Amino acid sequence: MTDTLQAGSIKNIYSHLQDDISRQLFENRLLYALTGDEAYINRLIASLPQKAKLDQAAAFCREHREKIVFYGAGNDLLLLSRLYPDLPVQRLCDGSRKKQREGWRGIPVMSPEELLGMKEDVYVAVATSGFYREIVRFLREGGFGQGQILNLGLATDVERQYFDPDVLAPQAEGVFIDGGCFDGGTDRAFIKWCAGRYQKILAFEPDQRNYQKCLEACRREQWERVEIQNRGLWDCETELFFRETGGQGSRIGEGEGTIHIRTAAIDEAAGDEDVTYIKLDVEGAELKALQGAARTIRKKRPRLAVSIYHKPEDIVELPEYILSLRDDYRFYIRHYQMSDCETILYAL
Repeated sequence: MTDTLQAGSIKNIYSHLQDDISRQLFENRLLYALTGDEAYINRLIASLPQKAKLDQAAAFCREHREKIVFYGAGNDLLLLSRLYPDLPVQRLCDGSRKKQREGWRGIPVMSPEELLGMKEDVYVAVATSGFYREIVRFLREGGFGQGQILNLGLATDVERQYFDPDVLAPQAEGVFIDGGCFDGGTDRAFIKWCAGRYQKILAFEPDQRNYQKCLEACRREQWERVEIQNRGLWDCETELFFRETGGQGSRIGEGEGTIHIRTAAIDEAAGDEDVTYIKLDVEGAELKALQGAARTIRKKRPRLAVSIYHKPEDIVELPEYILSLRDDYRFYIRHYQMSDCETILYAL
């Protein structure tokens, strides 16, 4: 990090930031990278617009601890438990059969059908951001009143991430490259964002289980002009060691339990396609992926949405590299999760 931090680089990046929110987020992430002091991350969290609503919902859960059931036993609930250590997580519901059999972190997990049988006696705190609407619809159709349902799915703002209306307007008839498509959620959001007006989606996912999720989403929702490749993004076509988890944390790296994966470079994979938007959330391989897209960025000047939180040096190294390719990009930074994760650099 020290070698990266040159005053000229920081000043240049700062001059390309377009609003006060971006400058404040840049300053706090930079200070966090330098010191490791969580106080700077807490400032990011406190600045999020959903923080006050989440505080109120958590307070309600504490007040009615004997009647609360948390729906969603996963990463969002773990995040909430860290953010609010006194959250009364005693009764859980989840659609996963595995969790119903084995429980979650020592807590029994009931099925959604069991929960419907308790509708006269409980409140439900929906603790997942990705499926909040579907769960609320299920609960309402099952007889729960609106006043019995709390939204704790605010911990991550998946609705806005990568397609933030405060930063960029929809862009139609282009090619979208999705680096790290996980379960297809970003592609679904892109199609909604541009109202289905696009030439092509080219998505990359090296984790085999996640890749299958993406294929299934594509078949189920009948997406058109979508090509999903079971490869990681890098600066060239090669083979690398990969830690495959079937979750969001899969990443390139060596060690016990790793496998070999094939990689792609955007320049070669996209060819002469009219690339208009590139999203990169590739678990620490963002710089390599950008290097593999250098020709595309120079020639096509696509919009970029790049994760800048996986490594301490990302906050300087990634925008600095983008400006080395083209110095006419304008930068915005936004943060979307009640943790140190999900900080996104937009280059427009």
